[in-house]
Amino acid sequence: MTTAATLACRDTPIPPARDLSWEATAGRACYACGRQLTVGAILVGRAVGRDGAHVLDTDVYACP
Repeated sequence: MTTAATLACRDTPIPPARDLSWEATAGRACYACGRQLTVGAILVGRAVGRDGAHVLDTDVYACP
């Protein structure tokens, strides 16, 4: 059985968009661990969400 501690960042479930940090939302940090991304970041998908009429969907990146 795999636990969260042994999952690679790219295998961590994507949280709702409103739960991401500002840096992760901007694509400058890993959405799973929060580490700064420089080169080799992996696009893993989209975090989705809404705030009233505003769509918060954003691409999320993980550590290489």
